[in-house]
Amino acid sequence: MRLNKYLASSGLGSRRACEQLIADGIVTINGEPAQGPFQQVDPARDRVAVAGETVRPPKHPIYVMLHKPAGYITTVKDPESRRTVMSLLPKTAERLFPVGRLDRDSEGLLLFTSDGETANRLAHPRYGIQRFYRVEVNLPFPASKLRDLERGVFVEGELLAVAKARLDPPRDQGKRLELVLVTGKKREIRRLLQAMGFAVTRILRYGFGSLRLGDLPLGKTRRLSPAEIRQLKEIVGIRD
Repeated sequence: MRLNKYLASSGLGSRRACEQLIADGIVTINGEPAQGPFQQVDPARDRVAVAGETVRPPKHPIYVMLHKPAGYITTVKDPESRRTVMSLLPKTAERLFPVGRLDRDSEGLLLFTSDGETANRLAHPRYGIQRFYRVEVNLPFPASKLRDLERGVFVEGELLAVAKARLDPPRDQGKRLELVLVTGKKREIRRLLQAMGFAVTRILRYGFGSLRLGDLPLGKTRRLSPAEIRQLKEIVGIRD
């Protein structure tokens, strides 16, 4: 296995981030400085360390879905001691980290895993993973403005747009929308709708790629099934 993939699979970040660790000179293989990101590593025989600490990909990666409540931030650690999503996860022997994020005021499906390679691909924009949202706003939303959501609006020089937009239910000019995004820009839905004159009162993400939240209770978790894991990996081109 190439060293950059080995490090990414061990949960140390994207391959690019892992290549920077190698360039910084803090990665060793069997006590010797790593020669480069494409150096071959035998997971069964070689000892790979970062800043002196041995790292290795998990033998049996864990995949967990959380129904995130509002009021929790999506981060592993918070210097301000705010509530994080990590406090809602079950105790596991392996280190879990979130795939992407939901902002503090949003609810819904959040995926966690110890599988760094799959997580990095799922979060990478080039794979275009669809994210499905139900959104409530403060004013009735006209059907005529749905195309504006899809065409996008420039906010502070950045184009914000959704892949698909419809009213929920479809013919009711009410305050509920169903939106599909393929990007993960910070607070994208809130910023986009605010620029169009609407305030978001609730965001629920009910789907991520092939996963659906279903009837998972608020604040609870469940392990993904083998079929769900296989489908996620297929989306990003990983074959076991």
